[in-house]
Amino acid sequence: MFTAEAAARKRAMLRRIALETLGALAPERLVREAVACDGAALSIAGRRWDLRACPGITLAALGKAAAPMMRGALQALAPLMDAAPPPAAEKVRGVVVAPAAAWDQPEIAPRGIEQYLGGHPEPNQGSLIAAMALRRAVAATPPGGLSVYLISGGGSALAEEPLPGLALEDLRQTHRSLVHSGAPIGAINAVRKHLSALKGGRLALAAPPGTDQVSLLLSDVPSGDFSSISSGPTCPDPSTLADCGRILQEHRLALRAAVTAALLAPSGQETPKPGDVRFARSSWHVLMDNAGLQTEAARQAQAAGLAPDIVDDADEWEYRRAADFLLERLAAAKRGRPNACIIAGGEVLVKVEGTPGRGGRNQAFALYCAQSIAGSDACVLSLGADGVDGNSPAAGACVDGGTAARAGAAGYNVAQALARFDAYPLLAATGDAIATGPTGNNLRDLRLLA
Repeated sequence: MFTAEAAARKRAMLRRIALETLGALAPERLVREAVACDGAALSIAGRRWDLRACPGITLAALGKAAAPMMRGALQALAPLMDAAPPPAAEKVRGVVVAPAAAWDQPEIAPRGIEQYLGGHPEPNQGSLIAAMALRRAVAATPPGGLSVYLISGGGSALAEEPLPGLALEDLRQTHRSLVHSGAPIGAINAVRKHLSALKGGRLALAAPPGTDQVSLLLSDVPSGDFSSISSGPTCPDPSTLADCGRILQEHRLALRAAVTAALLAPSGQETPKPGDVRFARSSWHVLMDNAGLQTEAARQAQAAGLAPDIVDDADEWEYRRAADFLLERLAAAKRGRPNACIIAGGEVLVKVEGTPGRGGRNQAFALYCAQSIAGSDACVLSLGADGVDGNSPAAGACVDGGTAARAGAAGYNVAQALARFDAYPLLAATGDAIATGPTGNNLRDLRLLA
């Protein structure tokens, strides 16, 4: 039975669980835990280097978590960078590429790290400049030195270099079409890789021979698919041009002629593949992913007095199908445990047609749920870990059994808002939208149902 007071308490609890979960997985801390330096030796994710024999270190950070990841790396390297005489500190050079909305200049600039702003969700002129800076920095690593890559999601747009024969506008239109296509992220990034001179491992190939290369990754893609994070600029690419052809056909993507030709031409440029000897000195380490996000959310939910069940079956399902499934799981769990809570993650798929309104996949999921739970004591939260949901100011939403009624009282129709891909105005009017601002993290989405 719905009561406004109980619903408000439950919404507040789910919001608190979500935000405390994100706070516990701060990128800065995750990097510091993976990197140890005493001034003479450096250890990263179990690998060790003698700094007396290392001629130089390049730090390259790319993605929505680039700024805090770089901060964590600089803090860990402080014993080297603060050492006397000054030439010891000069061993470390680097570049950080982040979205403008997440920028935090003062904490990085004094450490001698170049900083660039890229475009998101589509590449812009700044993205081209950032790509050139990344390539230049990696290429300048001293032979026998070390390149450390700090990669998080969002980099596919933030830094970009088109293959010869393609223009920036070709990539912008492609990014836009892919995001609206309803395709899963692995398919989207397979196409992106094959249009880019930076992605699909091509950035790593800029390093001089003999360079050790280590990638520390925060994953915004399905677990185990780290080559898709920011379209894998430092990873060999298992996807192929043939895969891209199938993706174009399956999702009926109408792209520019130059793009289609680049993807379908028999003599198209393939990305470097697993087993390529040029990656023999490379290693990749996922510091945190969506599974870890769900595990931490379960810990926070249990501390709040809920009985959490992690349900990971609905990843990359169409959003209405995923909502129906997870609500059924909640109803079943509540029959034996009134304090049951379903925790899910990943991403739901929304195929956008026509000219969309304002919103994103999390708000579409939550608003669809609002119809099903109307009048009940259930509450549903869906949130982007990066603090961004589609083209809206919100990170997601938290709805309850009174959301649909509040929408009607405010002059909104839930079904119409969903049909127009325009969930944000309604959810803002009902007080159910969640606005966090960019979080500096990117671990896919989190859903809590209780």
